[in-house]
Amino acid sequence: MYMGIDGGGTKTRAVLVNDSKVVAQAVAGPSNVLVAGEQRAFEAVSQVWHELHKHLQGNALEGTVLGLAGVDRSFVRDNWIRRLDQFVVGRYWLVGDYQLAWAAMTHGAPGTVGILGTGSVFYGYNGTHEARLGGYGWQLGDVGSGLLLGQEAVKAALGALDRVSEDTVLVDLVTEFFGVATVNEILAKWYTPPFEMRTVSALAGPVLSAARYDGVAHRIVQRQAYRVVRYLERLTHQLGITDVYSVGIAGGLAGLWLPWLTRSWEPLGHRVGLTVISEPPALGAAELASLWHRTGKRSDRHAFA
Repeated sequence: MYMGIDGGGTKTRAVLVNDSKVVAQAVAGPSNVLVAGEQRAFEAVSQVWHELHKHLQGNALEGTVLGLAGVDRSFVRDNWIRRLDQFVVGRYWLVGDYQLAWAAMTHGAPGTVGILGTGSVFYGYNGTHEARLGGYGWQLGDVGSGLLLGQEAVKAALGALDRVSEDTVLVDLVTEFFGVATVNEILAKWYTPPFEMRTVSALAGPVLSAARYDGVAHRIVQRQAYRVVRYLERLTHQLGITDVYSVGIAGGLAGLWLPWLTRSWEPLGHRVGLTVISEPPALGAAELASLWHRTGKRSDRHAFA
């Protein structure tokens, strides 16, 4: 049996798989250490792992893949390994959460993915090498992310309210979001604790919808769509992928982004189209666990180092 764990900023989802069939599922709170804090994140992963472990019914757990935010940073990875070594039985592999969407789409074959949610990151694999682009974090702004769209909407609304830029429906969206009506009131909300800048990502969906009829929103979305496509193209060229491969997008904004990205993608003459990845990331993690167990990929467990 194999276990896959998807550690998100809102929920931690896990599946136990046997012969490609889901035997059990579990859900807990957030396990993104950057959002939930270390202790709460570790407790969420421990909870889903122990819950699924009860369903083994004497079968061996051959491997577990955990897709967790921040594990590209060595200190985050080391903290996770120290904790996981205390209770995880058998081999396990820690990967960036973005790899799970790729695995869910390609089942381990060459392909590239863009994860478009509150933040964004791009990942690709060509059969022997992998590459990642973006994922700079909310403070710098991630291309095509909900947070960046929200920030752009706020700036456009402020300019319109100050009458130095084009009028836009984004004024209504932004003033409704903050519950105030003037520039000074918006700025007071923005700079007064405990306001969390990440919450403006809630404006992303309305911005993408408004882009169908509002010129300012349309230009914001078009610029970001162009940049998202550039990242996907760059990954493809960097990895030297020339044969037929998969290209997908995932994350909370993927469905809303698809028509905009397709308009920028199709004229470039690619032999494959963009798709929204529908398979759950946790299932992609379990598939990776099965693949890496069969191929003998070295585990992250210190005992196997």
